[in-house]
Parts: sequence; C-alpha cells; structure tokens
Amino acid sequence: MSRRARWLPTLLLGAALLAGCGRPDDAAAGGDTLRVSVSADAGESLNPYVGTQSPIQELRSSLLFEGLTSLDPAGKTEWRLATGMTPNADRTQWTITLRPGVKFTDGTEFTAADAVSSIKYLRDPAHAAQGLALIQMIDPAAIEAVDKLTVRIGLTEPFGPFKDIWASVLLPMTKTGSAPAKPVGTGPFAVKSFAPGRQSTVDRFDGYWGKKPKLRTVELIEYQSQQAQANALLSGRVDIASNTTPTIAKSLVGRGGIQLLDSKGNFSLRIGLNTATAPFSDVRVRQALRLLVDRQQIVSNVFSGYARIANDYETTAPPCAPPDIPQRAPDVAAAKRLLAEAGQSNLAFAITTDGLLPGMSELAQVFAQNAAQAGVKVTVNVVPTPELLAKWGQWPAFIDYNPVPYLPSVLGSLLPDRIGNGSHWNEPAFVRLAGKLFSSPEQDQCPLMNQMHHIEYTSGPNITPAFSDVLMPHRAAVRGLVPDVNGRPLSFLTDVTVG
Repeated sequence: MSRRARWLPTLLLGAALLAGCGRPDDAAAGGDTLRVSVSADAGESLNPYVGTQSPIQELRSSLLFEGLTSLDPAGKTEWRLATGMTPNADRTQWTITLRPGVKFTDGTEFTAADAVSSIKYLRDPAHAAQGLALIQMIDPAAIEAVDKLTVRIGLTEPFGPFKDIWASVLLPMTKTGSAPAKPVGTGPFAVKSFAPGRQSTVDRFDGYWGKKPKLRTVELIEYQSQQAQANALLSGRVDIASNTTPTIAKSLVGRGGIQLLDSKGNFSLRIGLNTATAPFSDVRVRQALRLLVDRQQIVSNVFSGYARIANDYETTAPPCAPPDIPQRAPDVAAAKRLLAEAGQSNLAFAITTDGLLPGMSELAQVFAQNAAQAGVKVTVNVVPTPELLAKWGQWPAFIDYNPVPYLPSVLGSLLPDRIGNGSHWNEPAFVRLAGKLFSSPEQDQCPLMNQMHHIEYTSGPNITPAFSDVLMPHRAAVRGLVPDVNGRPLSFLTDVTVG
C-alpha cells in the first residue's frame, strides 16, 4: 500500500486524553522512560480511523491499538486479538475466534461486539477510513457476533488471504462507541497526554493481556526537521532519533556512544505518476522516465548505500521467487525516443513531497538531475504534510512510501478506486490477475504475483528505484531493539530498556 489516504497512515487511541505537553527539558528521564524524536505533524489526530495519517500516527497506533493479527519483525503474520479464522468452502465467509481475557485500557472486556462495531465502522465509506481499501470485499450487512468470542463475516467475493489483511495497522479494534472522539484500544500502552505537533506521552497498561513492556513510559517528541532530531539525540534530550537521513545517521554513529539499528527489508520510497492526467496518462512517458533513473546513484547518494536496487515493481512476497524480469538500466537515448513519440520532447513537471521521511526530498532531487540528461525539466515542490494529504490524488507527480507486504499493497494502492491509489492507475489485466490472486489457494499465488509484477514493470504508475533500509540511531543505553523487515522497529518495544 502506500502511504497516504489509502492505508498508509496510521492511528491512535486513547484511554484518557489530556491536552497539553510542552517540550521536555534537558534533564535525563528515568530508566523506565524512552524518549523518541519523530517528525512533527501539526494535523495529527488521535482518531485511529482518520483518512489521512502520518508516520507519527502509525507509530503511536502500534503502541496503543491492536488488530486481529499482526506482523512480526520478520514479516510473518501472527495471531493477535484473534486466535483463529476459518473459511467456508468457497472462502466467501469467515468465522473469527477471538482471544479470551483481553481488556481495553479502561479496564473493560474486549468481546465480539467490539470487533463487530470496529469492522462496521471501518467498512462504512462515510468514515473514509484508510483501512477501508483493505476490506472492501466485506459485505457490510453480513458482520455479526455469533457469541461472546466469535464473529462471522460474509464477503461479496471469495478472498483467501483474510488472515493477512488484518495485520495492517489501519485495521485496529476499538471499544464500541469510543471512536472517533476518544477511541479506546487494547494495546500495551495508553495515552497519558497529547499535544498535536509537539508531543505524545503513553504509559504502560498494566492490565495488558500479553507480555508487558519493561518500559513504564514512552515519550514521542516532535521536531520540525531531521537535523533537529539528530541534534536532540546528540544533546541527550532523546534516546532515539526515529527519522534521520542515511547521511545524518552515519555521521552520528560513535559520537557519544551512539549506535545504529539497521532494518533491512522491503521499505520503499517511490515516485508516483498520476495516470489520470497528461502527460502521465501516456504509458510511453512513464516508460521513458523510468529509463532516466540511475538507480545505483540513488542507492549511493540518496541512501548512502543503505538500500538495494529495485525494478519498478513492489517487493515479491516470500516465499515466492522474484519474477524473470531484466533489471532496468539508464538508457537516455531510448527515453528520448519514447518522449518524442509521445510528443513530450520538452517535458517539464514538478514532483511534490512533504519531505517527511528520510530520502524523500533527496530522491526527487537526484531524479531531477537524472531527467535533465534527456532535457526533461523537473522541479521539486515541498509542501506541508496537511496540504499534501488534503490534495492527495490531485498531484501530477509525488513522492510516496510503502512499508507493507505485497498483498495489502495491491489492495490499498494498486487497484482502482482505492483511497491509497493516488496515481489513479486502472489496468484491466492487472485487476483481473488480482481477482484470481485473492481467490486462489496459497500454493497458486506466486505465479500470479509474478505476472502482476510484469504489468507493474511495463505500465505501472510508480518509479520504484530502491528498497531502502530504515536507520534508527540511538543512545547505547537503549537495549532490546530489534530490526523489522517492514521498517517499523519501534512497534516492538516489549523487551526494550533504557539504562
């Protein structure tokens, strides 16, 4: 999926929401408190179902909410609030068994009624939840509680990877009636205070059903720039800098004992092209622009080597072998021919980004340099995050990010009329294969995915030059961090300690 309106966002919750919170002072917090610097988002909300969410919200939601399933650090789907999902013969109906003994952070019990209300809220288009893109196959009239710990869900079409979609951070369970104003979740932490664009503080929920975190408190402190985050780490105001560029991260290592957590995986930054507008509606233009990308330069210059070259299709889902597709290399002459055929020899356009994540602005700048070799004039348009999200789907070209596995990527951002499909791509052959993929047993899925990769490579809406590592510099006193293949290591804080 992708980052914005569709599902790439994220959420929060709250048991008790207290406004306020200034910037913390420089005094070191106690050993049971973890302080994390994050990119500021003045437009953030504690509503986990809001349609536009940023990385700070995604991080916070991973601490406050849970879904029916989740992804472990290796990317494997595991049970969370559910303990089983059983389909009927044609996979048009699924019966979910819920985990007993789970409590919300207000002390009340989580039951099938809460799961039903959460799913119905997500499924209602009027709420414009980003997670809706993942569950549009659910029949809203066929969601029912069978008993206290059993939910039955009917679908409008067969769907096999049902367990996998519920691992999305965009599909949390909340207490009936609590969303959207003061949503209550079942996570290991509960909201203590919240000041949009400044700081959130969450405290450990001692009634949590699972293994309880060793930390008592996590403070998420917001900064306006990645360099400001790095400075906060160097000065001791925070323990972790969650968003720094590879260049900054490398420069921090060893200074004051700072260490680097390197999460290698399938996280990608990509250039999205709006196929509903000229000139990007012409596949020849999209093909030409891909031929102008120097992927090795992007790996070296944008990501300081902390990345691997990609090939303009989303990551292959394990355990499938990669498709038999030649690695695309720069070919300026071929790009010029394609642009001439499309009547776009003097092409000029802007790439819009909020620069919120490391490498976003740098990717756009290096691509502009690459494109100039063919006479294509590319400017970089940096806008505030609220503006980027408010006009999502209107930008002709934009920087997006994708931290999720292939199946939810397809559901969230590669099919037509999905909230995450900011490029408005609608390729009938791809849609047909996706339908087959979702109705096929697991053993038949790899060949279908590889056929879909071929279509992405040939006529897709995105330029995906690299899969980047997610780097997280931290103080040596922080122990127990684990790398995450999906680039969200701060989702796994159970065994983390400070000092």
